Amino acid sequence: MKALRIIAAAYLPLFEVPLMPDAKEVVENVLSRNEFLLSNPQTGQLEPASVDAVVSLATSRLVEEDLKWGADCLLNVMDALRRRAQSKGYETYVMDADEVLDGLETIMAADIVEDVIEDIIEEG
Repeated sequence: MKALRIIAAAYLPLFEVPLMPDAKEVVENVLSRNEFLLSNPQTGQLEPASVDAVVSLATSRLVEEDLKWGADCLLNVMDALRRRAQSKGYETYVMDADEVLDGLETIMAADIVEDVIEDIIEEG
C-alpha cells in the first residue's frame, strides 16, 4: 500500500523536469497479486491509492500507451469490484465504483489533451 501511495504522489504531470523511471510494472504487479482489488482493512472500501497510482502513472507523460495502460488497469479494478459485489453483496460498491470512474474520467480527459497537443504540434 505504501508503495502505491508514494507512486501516486511522485508521478504528477510536470513540465521541464526529468522523467521518472517507469513504475507501471510495479503498480500492475501489486494490483494483480491482489486480483486488482486492494481494500482498506479498517473500512473494507477500495484503497484510493490503488486508483491514484494508476492515474498518476497513466497521465504523467501524456503518452497514448500509458493512457491505455491506465484505463485497462482501472477497468480490471472495476471488474474486480463487480465480482466482489456479486459474490459478497458488498455495501461500498457504489462509492468504490465512483472512485474508479473518477480515475477513468481523469485518464480520458488526459487522452483528449494529448490529442489536442498532437494536433497543435502537427499544425505548428
